[in-house]
Amino acid sequence: MKLLIVEDAMDVRMVLAAALSRFGHEVLQAADGAEGLAILQNNTSIQLVISDWSMPVMDGFELCRRLKQEQQVERFVYFIMFSSNDDEERIIAGLEAGADDFIAKQAPKAELNARIRAGGRLVELHNELQRKQEKLEKAYASIENDVMLAAEMHHKLLPTIRELPGVQFSWLATSSALLGGDMFDYRRLDEHHISFYLLDVSGHGLPSALLSFTLKHVMSPSQKGFSVMKRDLPQPPYYEIVDPADVVATLNDRFQSQGDNCQYFTMVNAVLNVKTGLLKLCQAGHPGPLHQTSDEVIEHTQNGFPVGMLPDLEYGSYEVQLAPGDRIYLYSDGVTECFNATHEEFGVTRFIQSLQHQRDLSMELQLQSIKAQLDRWNVGPDFDDDVSILAVEWLGL
Repeated sequence: MKLLIVEDAMDVRMVLAAALSRFGHEVLQAADGAEGLAILQNNTSIQLVISDWSMPVMDGFELCRRLKQEQQVERFVYFIMFSSNDDEERIIAGLEAGADDFIAKQAPKAELNARIRAGGRLVELHNELQRKQEKLEKAYASIENDVMLAAEMHHKLLPTIRELPGVQFSWLATSSALLGGDMFDYRRLDEHHISFYLLDVSGHGLPSALLSFTLKHVMSPSQKGFSVMKRDLPQPPYYEIVDPADVVATLNDRFQSQGDNCQYFTMVNAVLNVKTGLLKLCQAGHPGPLHQTSDEVIEHTQNGFPVGMLPDLEYGSYEVQLAPGDRIYLYSDGVTECFNATHEEFGVTRFIQSLQHQRDLSMELQLQSIKAQLDRWNVGPDFDDDVSILAVEWLGL
């Protein structure tokens, strides 16, 4: 093992160096703490020091303190200090400075060698832990980078247009500290119908995000313009709009949890007739949509089971008649289950009150106001869950 002896008495230092060399150690020497510190800074492979306590220029206590507390040498150094059995005050001072072991100068050289080898085992254990820590840090950095890329990809999958014939949209999407599984989208099915949905995959992290990406793909039309929401027919008009409940039932059959995978998702799926304002919805374990009319906000709650939790479930749809200017808000539970410092939820009631007070604002300004309220309400800079709101306004005929 490579080690450093720091001792101002040359004869003592030479005798120790010779003895330890015979035990197979590579020994460097310093006459005081300052010289020893310089050697340690220039020889990063030295991780064991044997030092006297009383020396000119810089004593052993200061050398130990500099190594242990100020960490001028960026590595673990095992520090053995000379002492006598009755040097209680010096031993206490050495411990406070960070010394790892003590030995008398008069101790047999075989005992000193044994203590060195014991210290060497601790050094190697520390080095192994440090190597594992570095691997973990690299792995964590790689995972963190993957999560950031996934978050960027998630944001790119969100809608870009804000208006379809007869309908305007606005949305709010804020990711939690951990990558989540919220997803929403809207699209035109034909000249009379548009579809929109918002879903929330259980859990956090890449598995939830990957399932939300997959669901986005499944809900999107194929190259021929068909999807689970628009079924191909052999006769004119060669397609039919699938009832929102049948869409959810299809997803439930396709995305059943398997084995230890208990992943499921909640959603609201909707189809709006842009000519009549008739809205058909299916609610599957998800918070009820909020319907803002000219003078009130109505919560629609006809809940069903989350998707993928149980096989062979039947889902139902219900209808809501919109008037021109009415708005529908789909949202994830990250909105209402946002907690403040006293662990109080933001809640549906507070959400409804905010919409009522901001009725005369555009949907975009409404959502900005709600986001500001949630930021003030939330504990800390990051949300515990994804916060997603999709706002839809029917413009009427």
